[in-house]
Amino acid sequence: MEFPLVSILVPMYNAAGCITRCVESLCAQTYKSIEILLLNDGSTDDTAAVCARLAAKDHRIAVIDKPNTGAADTRNRGIRLAHGKYIQFVDCDDWLAPDFTEKLVTAAEQHQAELVVAPFWMVYPEHFVEHTRPWEKAVSVVLKRNPPRTRAYGFLPAGVYALPDYLRQLLQKPNTFFYGVLWNKLYRRDVLEAHGVRIPQVLFAEDQLFNLEYLHFVRTVVSIPDIGYHYLQNPQSVSHTRVSTADILAVRRRAMQLYRTLCAEAGLSAELRGAVLRSPFGENEFTLPPLDTPQAHFCKL
Repeated sequence: MEFPLVSILVPMYNAAGCITRCVESLCAQTYKSIEILLLNDGSTDDTAAVCARLAAKDHRIAVIDKPNTGAADTRNRGIRLAHGKYIQFVDCDDWLAPDFTEKLVTAAEQHQAELVVAPFWMVYPEHFVEHTRPWEKAVSVVLKRNPPRTRAYGFLPAGVYALPDYLRQLLQKPNTFFYGVLWNKLYRRDVLEAHGVRIPQVLFAEDQLFNLEYLHFVRTVVSIPDIGYHYLQNPQSVSHTRVSTADILAVRRRAMQLYRTLCAEAGLSAELRGAVLRSPFGENEFTLPPLDTPQAHFCKL
């Protein structure tokens, strides 16, 4: 197997307290052909100094300091600066299993896939307190929200999918992190550049909208069974503190239009019309059961 370069993009803002764990997990990857772009989005704490110390230890790390313009613009800056055949996104407070990048690249290379997707660990901090909206409190008895703990999530059986089959699966769980986020996936940089696909600057769910735009140019998707990404829930994140029910519904309507277009392009309009219409009301990982894996009980911070 050849070892194409993977560009790992890590946007950060005031991440001095968590970025070391993240970067050390990247440097420890068994797949060595990587460049790590640490994108400092105008931090006001010691993030720049911490990143400089980390970069001094590994020549594969580059630190990019920029004015504060938000996560979407910062990731897009990283896409423009990347050199790799593949692009991998990592959030600054998360961390990877040592073989995660290798698993992603191996799957992409073996099947010439434009997209690789993996299950992930959702990790709740010890004293996590979730900000719930009024309507969520009202239906909490029905939803039975998951208690704080580390849980594994993945909704796509391992295998190789042509885009129509991937869409059929995606529309069964259209609003999950698993399908919507960036960090459990591997992308082809040439596809992003050829078609100018970039992350939109919106308040909420920009990852989901980016992924749906990217699917216009995807022929093959590979789902791997290996759980290698640890996603740390942050109760102070935008999605927990600044997003209203109206914001959520607006994004879901926009996503529904993208689903409709993708299904039309794939010749699935009639078959998936009902699923598309139901897509704004789909659940996410907070109300869906986790993967049935005993390892979830032993993954600790």
